[in-house]
Amino acid sequence: MRRSVRRALGVVSAVVLSAAGLTAGLVPAQAAQVKSGTYVSLGDSLAFGYQPDLVAAGDYDPAHYVSYAEDYAAMRPHLQVANFGCPGETTATLINGGCPWPAFALHMPYNGGSQLQAALAYIAEHPDTSLISVDIGSNDLLAILGQCGVDATCISGKLPAVLGNYAYILGALKAAAPRAQLVVFNLYNPLALTTPGSDALLTQYVNPAITQLAAGFGAKVADAFTVMNHRAGSPAEAAFVCSRTWMCSWTPGNIHPTDLGYQQMAIALLHAQS
Repeated sequence: MRRSVRRALGVVSAVVLSAAGLTAGLVPAQAAQVKSGTYVSLGDSLAFGYQPDLVAAGDYDPAHYVSYAEDYAAMRPHLQVANFGCPGETTATLINGGCPWPAFALHMPYNGGSQLQAALAYIAEHPDTSLISVDIGSNDLLAILGQCGVDATCISGKLPAVLGNYAYILGALKAAAPRAQLVVFNLYNPLALTTPGSDALLTQYVNPAITQLAAGFGAKVADAFTVMNHRAGSPAEAAFVCSRTWMCSWTPGNIHPTDLGYQQMAIALLHAQS
């Protein structure tokens, strides 16, 4: 297993370094915390603010789904938020379209196109865009885990395509808003209590790759893993996962953040800019 992980990391590092090479000459990201202007949030159900209790109640009003994007904007009264998140989105559908959750009206509708296209058009119309966050990859990883389990050799053959999509998304956003602060969320592990070995894959393999890729685009990393899992394998991890996701309070366990979880992810976004 350890040898397989090292081989997998070698493959991922090559992809990441290649992608980072595409970013030469881009304007570095701002260092200060963003307090005004426009905040554009892209991603999947985590960006959207999905809550299983609202879905179960048949409440599909997007105004009732509050994610870390809205929580962050609430701390910044001079910041306008545009949340493009789509439940079920993958790195591929974010680029190519096909937002796969038909039940919801979205915070920012984009019928007939992709989330990335809609966000780029919005950024072009809002030159005051000062902050862009990207939270994508959880659905890709869940699909990969469904096929590979925690077999790093199997994962190493599938993850580079996801990272290639990541690089395309970050490159397009950086080119559209080179002076905006770009922040990428790493992935937390809601399966820590049910899937042995999954923590190690994230902390030693997936999240380091995301961090390295983000750095190549001058992007900061919001550490969702730490605020949602604490430390991998620590005695506190179960309490974090149970209180900050629906894994222990919903049947069957649901991977999405609770209100507390979304608030903690907003804090991770805040700290990423420090």
